[in-house]
Amino acid sequence: MNNLNMDLVLFRGNGREPASNVKTFILPDKCFEKGVGCAWRNGNKFAIYPRSQTPSKTASTDVDNKILNIRQDVLLFTSILRKLVNESNGTYLLLQKAAETAKTTDNQVEFLKLSRQYRSIIRVCIENLQEALSRVQDGVEKNNLLSYITILYSIECIWHLCEILYIDNIPGDIVLPYLLEWVRFHFPCHEQTASHLLEACERGSEDHQDYWITVIGMVVQGRVDVARALMKLHSAAETNEFKLVDNSLRSMPVYSVYGGISTGEFTITWKHWQAECRSKLSSGVLSNEPKLELIMRLITGDFGAFSSIRGDYTSWYDLLGGWVMYTAPWARRHELASASAACAELGDALSNSRLDRAIRALLDGDLYQVIHEIQQMSDNGWFVTHLTDILYHCGKLRILDKHQTDVTNRLRDSLILDYGSLLMEHKSLWTVGLSYLASCPPEGLRRAELILERMPLKTEAKVMRVMAEAKKYGLVDVGVSACVCQCAVQGGVGRLGAGVAWAVRARSGAAAGRAAHAALRRYVRARRLPAEDLLLAAGPALLLHDTLLFLGKYCDFHRLYKDREFKKAAQLLVSLITSKIAPDYFWETLLLDTLPLLESDEPVFSSSDTYEIMLCLELKPAGLDSEKADLLRLALARNLARTVLSEGGENKQTEDGKTT
Repeated sequence: MNNLNMDLVLFRGNGREPASNVKTFILPDKCFEKGVGCAWRNGNKFAIYPRSQTPSKTASTDVDNKILNIRQDVLLFTSILRKLVNESNGTYLLLQKAAETAKTTDNQVEFLKLSRQYRSIIRVCIENLQEALSRVQDGVEKNNLLSYITILYSIECIWHLCEILYIDNIPGDIVLPYLLEWVRFHFPCHEQTASHLLEACERGSEDHQDYWITVIGMVVQGRVDVARALMKLHSAAETNEFKLVDNSLRSMPVYSVYGGISTGEFTITWKHWQAECRSKLSSGVLSNEPKLELIMRLITGDFGAFSSIRGDYTSWYDLLGGWVMYTAPWARRHELASASAACAELGDALSNSRLDRAIRALLDGDLYQVIHEIQQMSDNGWFVTHLTDILYHCGKLRILDKHQTDVTNRLRDSLILDYGSLLMEHKSLWTVGLSYLASCPPEGLRRAELILERMPLKTEAKVMRVMAEAKKYGLVDVGVSACVCQCAVQGGVGRLGAGVAWAVRARSGAAAGRAAHAALRRYVRARRLPAEDLLLAAGPALLLHDTLLFLGKYCDFHRLYKDREFKKAAQLLVSLITSKIAPDYFWETLLLDTLPLLESDEPVFSSSDTYEIMLCLELKPAGLDSEKADLLRLALARNLARTVLSEGGENKQTEDGKTT
């Protein structure tokens, strides 16, 4: 059997993805040339096998029996990303608890804390990948790690921006400081050069090839103080042109919610400052210093100036913070759409990567499009599941279908169910997946029950774990089913004692009956009882089935016999015979067990007991051959004679005592 691993591209949404994104795989074997059949397996797996399209009464002999197992290549199942799955699960469960609390109290602070916790998990994972990348030598493995880093970097970038726009409670809704922080954190393109130049602190730093790019980069990122410090390292820093630009940067108004002035007052001050900057530009005083002139054009919000430096940056959102800062520093979250549109138009060509589209949709406030874009990321649904969940609990997500029906809850549950089902396929992450399914009742628990019932149980430890998890989430039938399956497995390999133990643990009468029958049949053949200690200590569990009760009492009979408590053993044996619960195949064994007791020195069976045994012997003669039956009848007759004489003597002594 051949195993073929492949990435399957799964699409949701409106189906507008180009067909070129779909991967095509050619089946190489000649046995598939005449046609194939396909059958789904558990999880995201299916099997392809040769199948003729024309019916034939005779079997073909020139076709190899070859099956291709095709499965989705799951990124999250790689060992280095396992930590992302496990740690984010803990945060997810905390979020569900916080959501319950939020029904009665405002819990936005806790939601923000958990969002940052998610981001810290992503950041740690990126750092682990970078550390692994520095050690690996294999080219294929290196490419895989680079791909993982790129995916997680995009996830972190989008999550952070989403946190700013939809989760954090920003004072006054003035988003600029947070937007600048986002740009500086995720796109620190000139920070290292600036740090190096400032540390050297040498006059004439303009000789460094990246000096001006770094100065302009600091201006665009809103780090005006750093830009001014770098300008002072220029050999012409004392000239009037440099002093003019430095003074303009120094006097730039900065809005603060707690500054004591209204947005309207700040807007007037800002426009007055920009008018002064434009006046200095139009005077031509900076015509001999094109770099300084460019800086002045940037801080006045000139579109052409931003467009001219677009080539120095990898994406349009590198310039987003600077554009908002120098065109509308008072902008609120809902006003960022125009800024994103302007920045996206910078340069000769529009960038159209998935990250670009997701960020643009976030700034436009189109969360439906954001979800559609991040669903296509190759992270197997981790990102879209957790981001959608936290947005849903924050009350910021509202998705309508074509009939204008709110389907937000259904969308959130669907993503969680898909993600949980995916994790259930893994041999060690299935417990994590179960926690996701359990958080979406009732469908999640029904799905969990179906998956658990089909899960391979190769070890007793796995069965015990399944039972514990099933009990945790109230899936009683799953625990019973697992025990019954294990009972059958143990019985199939001859471990009848273990089979009985699993049946008792399952509290299943049918399984207990089957296991007890198997144990009794083994005893008939080999004269060996299984799990005697278990049966002696089973207590009320023996009542699960008559045959199990019989087996337990029969073990008790053997214990009494070994302890030489013959009278008690005889009484128990008689009760087993008269109870009529012994299986038909066991009557011979049961009757022959009376022989040693019948031949004991002192009679242990009373005359009434002997009559009961005789009656059963006559009613169940088919199981005994004539020789054994005759031997047993002789022993019964002798015992009856002894007991009649003994009981007659006792009765006479009793009567004499009464007469006296």
